[in-house]
Amino acid sequence: MQGTPIKLAAQLVELPKAVLSRLHRDGVITDPVSDDDLRGLVLLGHVWGKPWYARRMLAPLSKDYRRKLLLEPDLSRAERYALSCYLNAKKGTRVYTRDIIGRVRHYLGANLSEEQVKKVRTIAYDIRRGKRLDFREAKE
Repeated sequence: MQGTPIKLAAQLVELPKAVLSRLHRDGVITDPVSDDDLRGLVLLGHVWGKPWYARRMLAPLSKDYRRKLLLEPDLSRAERYALSCYLNAKKGTRVYTRDIIGRVRHYLGANLSEEQVKKVRTIAYDIRRGKRLDFREAKE
């Protein structure tokens, strides 16, 4: 067998499997992972999650975009649209789950489940109430 399966490579270099899967999907590494790719992943594993490197990677981004990256979880395009519907709603306006599902289907041609919309609604309410501004609360 030539190369290392992604799952095993993730364990070897101590990186999340999702990261290696995304690197493969983006064409950065092969599946199975070649020896050359594995060497690069070892280097990535050494800097992964280290605050100094993370700060340098985020520095060129605007302050608002950095804030958005940190406060919002990884959402699909449809979920981001739903989030913007909640965040842009006027104060006191009721936004219905069925309306969000219909808007997403109409404008994006995508389907969202009620559970996805409820998850996004919770995120939106937390952002509006300022709960997601305190990172200590978000970790708990």
